[in-house]
Amino acid sequence: MTRTDHGHATARFENISFGYGYLMLNTSRYAFGLVLVLLCHVAVGAEPATTTDDLSPAAYLGRSVGADFCLVDWKTVQGYYTKLAEHAPTVQLQRIGETTEGRDFLISVISSPENLKNIDAIKAASHTIADPRGKSAEELKQAVENGKVVVFITPSMHSTEVAATEMGMQLAWLLATSAEAPWSTMREEAVVVLLPSLNPDGIDHVSEWYAQNLGKPYEDTSLPELYHKYAGHDNNRDFFALTQVEARMLSKLMYQEWYPQILWDVHQQGQNGDRFFVPPYRDPLNENIDPMIVAGINAIGSRAVMDMTGEDCTGIVTGVSYDNWWNGGNRSVPARQNIIGILTEAASVNFASPIYLERYQIADPLGRKEYRPSNQFIAPWQGGWWRQADIVRYELSFGKSLFGTVSREPKMWLKNKLAAAQNASTIDNDSKRRAWLITVDNEDVGAVERLVDLLQHLGVEVHQSKSAIVADERSYAPGTLVIACDQPHSNLVNDLFELKSFPAGETAYDVSGWSLSALFGLRVVEVVRQLDGELELLDSKELPDAFAVAKSHDAHQFRDSRQWVSLNRELAKGASFQTSVNEGTATEEATASQGQQAKSLPRVGVYAPWLASMDEGWLRWTLDYMEMPYKRVRNSMVKAGKLKDDFDVILIPDISASRVESGRSEGSVQGNMAGGLDVDGAMAIEEFVRDGGKLIVMDSACPWVIDLLRIPLVDVTSLKENKDFNCSGSVVRGEIQDHEITTGLPKTIPFMFAHSIAWRAPTSKEREQRTDVKCEVETLLTYAPRRVLLSGTMNHPEVIEGQIAWAKVKQGKGTIHLFGFRPYYRGWTHASFHLLMRSILLD
Repeated sequence: MTRTDHGHATARFENISFGYGYLMLNTSRYAFGLVLVLLCHVAVGAEPATTTDDLSPAAYLGRSVGADFCLVDWKTVQGYYTKLAEHAPTVQLQRIGETTEGRDFLISVISSPENLKNIDAIKAASHTIADPRGKSAEELKQAVENGKVVVFITPSMHSTEVAATEMGMQLAWLLATSAEAPWSTMREEAVVVLLPSLNPDGIDHVSEWYAQNLGKPYEDTSLPELYHKYAGHDNNRDFFALTQVEARMLSKLMYQEWYPQILWDVHQQGQNGDRFFVPPYRDPLNENIDPMIVAGINAIGSRAVMDMTGEDCTGIVTGVSYDNWWNGGNRSVPARQNIIGILTEAASVNFASPIYLERYQIADPLGRKEYRPSNQFIAPWQGGWWRQADIVRYELSFGKSLFGTVSREPKMWLKNKLAAAQNASTIDNDSKRRAWLITVDNEDVGAVERLVDLLQHLGVEVHQSKSAIVADERSYAPGTLVIACDQPHSNLVNDLFELKSFPAGETAYDVSGWSLSALFGLRVVEVVRQLDGELELLDSKELPDAFAVAKSHDAHQFRDSRQWVSLNRELAKGASFQTSVNEGTATEEATASQGQQAKSLPRVGVYAPWLASMDEGWLRWTLDYMEMPYKRVRNSMVKAGKLKDDFDVILIPDISASRVESGRSEGSVQGNMAGGLDVDGAMAIEEFVRDGGKLIVMDSACPWVIDLLRIPLVDVTSLKENKDFNCSGSVVRGEIQDHEITTGLPKTIPFMFAHSIAWRAPTSKEREQRTDVKCEVETLLTYAPRRVLLSGTMNHPEVIEGQIAWAKVKQGKGTIHLFGFRPYYRGWTHASFHLLMRSILLD
């Protein structure tokens, strides 16, 4: 999914077809940049035509689909789907809502006119199949007989993976108008819900950037900003946390309206390996995915290899890179909800600029020294030119295979999901558990509300106890929340609540642990044998009264994340507060009888170099979620100095020390975006701290600050003797240390460790070799001294056990907070949001 190994193509040239003529490319190709941009859009806005051929994307665009050097913008994409829906009786276009930046979020529903007429009945049948509880055998039989397969297709989530946008337009046209199989048979046997893009905002950002740089030496350079406002590439890590509106809209469509049986998520990958990945996925296999779903994934992928190879698509690989373990992605969350989640990955080009690869430049996808066939890689691609049109051809070939597989045996796919849903809804003597409980003694009511909201959005049923209940011989208070495991979404719930143990000997594609209930800091109880009591369905996210947290003399309770939002709102209105060390509260200054210095709203800056940092995006999302105002701080603003005139607090997100120092190299991007903080920026940061500013630094940016300010801390994870330590992404335990800032926090707190940092004080010998300054270093949080790993995997956890995770440093008049981890990781780590807010507001 990530475009990697960018490189300029070997200098070979040939005729490139644009559908309306030819342009001979030569060494002066860059001179044609502006002309090409204009040609790409020459026919958009032409008068609508009504013949089948004139409804094609090529006719609408005035060029071939996937043409070199051409990218569409969102207005063009939306215009095409609108035209297709206006003139094809097999298409309905629906506006679902607005994207993060306010563009229309659309779905194109494609099927036969008869199916579209009966769409409500088809949805009802899919709902019955997805949730068979309480249905008779005859009702289930009728749902299968009268139902239609529902397939979701999601192109262009990652906006730099550009080809799927135009491929989707071509796929929609073929499916809507072709009289040939499998397009025509698919219309009769299924309903396809095609999203023109899962990230319309990014389509515009990428197309604008590419057009701006086309014909320049750096036309393939990466964007200076995220193509999704907050998440960037991590928008495909958001499908259980649901922090972004696009993920929420898609989830509501899938789990509350359409209940599909299959989802195809269309992506691109690096340039110099296999040309196309299809499932089966590689090990390990997460046992919370039903075997029938895994079998369906494998069947579709294996058939596609045969079909695509027959259409001269070489370089197809299976069983590499992408595992069937991790959760959070657009194809992985549905798999735990009895939906066949298919991921395809095509080799990329440089946006829309073609590349040329000699055979010796192609990496073997199985990691072998020799590039040759195998049972997973039956027909290697031999090299040559690789274009956006090639990606479109491969993706269309896969789509054709998928539609053929579905339409040949449509009832089989309905029965497959029904069987998986029945398995998930059944509790018997062999079941591992009966339910999960969320107890009323959880003090962070905001975290409980958020968890309940996202579970309900994902279709999960949440009940509340009307009176005291007994579970595994222990009693729980009225109002306890119960997530029963006799429901179709039980596999998802188990995967979100369990503490994961990653299989030994395997490597994780993404993170290996993600236990959301732990990351939210909640007490959750697993019920494994018996559950007795009267329950009622919680039909909104409003919690039972038992979860209300009593407030003393109008104080803001720091233990409830909602109160940070309330506090920030009051501060924004001009109020000042005092903090009570003993109580862990903030009280309005006028009514406070004791406490620390009064606090007003700090002026917060977030360091934002031209690097499109996802962590900077997640930091901004968290601050917006907590309603903490901030300004983004560019390199030039830092270098200007006198930062204390404009900011009280500056946050530096997880950006590597080399990138903070040097940024993007000269010549790789427009001049004003090149470079990092350099010497003058470093001096300005020193001045900011010296003048009394507060600097808050995250994870991999910490070494730059520690070196700059000569802070006496040693990163134990980088020591030579600890070279075998590794943790790509797991949930760990931290222990809170006694301090005014940490008053009121629980003794232990979970958070994510993902290639993160741990410190200790330097030894006497190390001090002799360093030039540290004398400063006060206070430890606010350590990694647990034993059993530090909660969920996932970690090589040699003893390396970080007992070491410093969060330090506060006094230097001059200023303060530095060093987080060895990201306390807002992907928006998942709700429990450690508290640490971030305390570092900003309390001192």
